[in-house]
Formats: sequence, C-alpha cells, structure tokens
Amino acid sequence: MAESSPKCVYVVFGSDAFLRDGYRRQVIEEVLGGADPQLCVSRFEGDAELADILDDLRTLPFLAPRRLVIVDDADDFIKAHRSALEDYLEHPSPTGTLLLCPKSFPATTNLAKRVAAIGAKLDCTPPAAKDIPAWIARRAARDGKQMDRRAVELMAQWLGPDLARIDSEMTKLTLYVADRPAVTVEDVSAVVVATAEVSPWALTDALTAADAAAGLNVLEKLLTQPGEEFRVLGLIGWHLRRVLKAKQMLIAGRREADVFQAVRIFGPGQAAMRKLLQQRSIGQVGRDFRELIRTDLAMKTGRDPKAALQRLVVALC
Repeated sequence: MAESSPKCVYVVFGSDAFLRDGYRRQVIEEVLGGADPQLCVSRFEGDAELADILDDLRTLPFLAPRRLVIVDDADDFIKAHRSALEDYLEHPSPTGTLLLCPKSFPATTNLAKRVAAIGAKLDCTPPAAKDIPAWIARRAARDGKQMDRRAVELMAQWLGPDLARIDSEMTKLTLYVADRPAVTVEDVSAVVVATAEVSPWALTDALTAADAAAGLNVLEKLLTQPGEEFRVLGLIGWHLRRVLKAKQMLIAGRREADVFQAVRIFGPGQAAMRKLLQQRSIGQVGRDFRELIRTDLAMKTGRDPKAALQRLVVALC
C-alpha cells in the first residue's frame, strides 16, 4: 500500500488471512502514525451495533491525529447497514477512520463506489499460481536479497500459494545466507526442502512446543557432520533471543499480534509460542540463556558436543 494521507474509510477484503493481517497493520500505521493504538483504536465484531461504531468514529481522538474504528468479519455488518454506511460516508467524521474487514466486497455496489472515491479498497485475494514466483521474488527483495530463477521456482513448487509459509521460510533463508546478497537453489534445498525430512527449524519448533523427545530426535538427525554442533548452538541462541524479545514486548504491554509480527511468527506456530510465553517467566528465559552459555563453554573446553547439546535441549523443554 503506497504511503498517503490517512483516509476516512478503508476496506480490507479477501480470503487470504496473511494478506489481511499485513494490510490491517499498514492501515493502522498510516492512520495513527506513531500514536499509541491502545489510546485511539476500537475493535468490533460483525454483530456490533451501528450506533456504537458511529459514536466511536465521532469521538475525538486522545493523543493522536485520528481515531480508528475496526470492524472485523464485517460481511454481516455491511449487509445489515449498507444504506446507513453510505449515508455516513457522505459526511464522515473529520477525525475518525473506519476500517471494514469483510471477506467479500463487490465493486458494483454504491458503497464500494463511495469507498473507492474517498477511501481505499485493499484486495487480499491470494495471487494465482502463475503469480506466486513473482510474489516470492518481491518478498526476497524486501529483505534485500535476490533469488535466482531456479530457487524461486523451487520455493513456488514446494510451498504453493501459502503466503504465510513463504514469508516464514524467506525469513529463515535470509538468516541462513546472512550477508550474502543472493539466495540460491542450494540454499532453498538446505532450508526449505528439508522440511519434508528434517530441517534445522524443526529443532526450534520442538523447543517452542517444549517437546524434548522431538527435539532430541531432530538433534540426532542434524549432527551428521563435524562442525554442525556450533551451527545448531547458534540456531538455539537465535530461538532464545526471539523468545526474549517476545517476552519483553508482552511485559511492556504490546499487543500479541504486534509481538508475533515482530518475531515473524505466523499461522499454527503462534499457538505454540503463545503457550511458551505464558509458561516461561522472564527469569526462566534468563536461566535458559545461562544454560546456553554453559553449553557453549562445555563444547569449547573439550566435552562431548552432542551430549552437551542434548542436555541443553532437555533443559529448554
């Protein structure tokens, strides 16, 4: 979504949850700037009363340039109040922005035409199969990476139209290639293909789920060549830093959705991370880091690296 002045109405529609979440965050940033969303954002479900929403839209914002009112699952709400919404958009609040989030929003309706004239419609229909490679290439460019044609085609073939998974795997690939500007087909094979067998990221998934048995099983399959021990230790360190960042953001009062976005967790992985963050206190996370340091020291002072990592995996679960 191109940067522009905040509008009085936005409609984020379409079936792809990943795209909807991304556009919703962009609208919030565009409308509020740096203001605290907790002070000037109201959220309603589709069965909300029209009067309550209009009252909120006309309420002056507090410590913010505008007030944002979001209606999730808005299909039924729009159907029930289409005429009233058209009337409201003839004379919208000068300080309120309405964000409607339906699954469908036909362009032929008078309401859609009014939104197009004074607001913005953001289509979250997933790209067609033929457009997935281009979407992958753009996602890589966002991280400052280039992907050769074979790498793009391989990801498209294995991941299909699952944009949330593509985004997650691209984050892993960016970490994997580090400072290298290009992502090759070999990189994709090392990080993404392995999910069909065993991937290094299966270990962090097991740690997030606190599944020691699964973690030890993955560890056994990862330690097949000399030198892999320190790569695995680095991966575990990255996992702990992500947990620490998420925990600190929650303690600071940040919204869970913002936390998951910041640590790049989407889809099914959110449930496991939510449970981990609920069960792990900040003190326990600190102890986890001390276990990591002890393991690093043990490995560097001649102890059996595999045994040290096994002990660490059990301690973290």
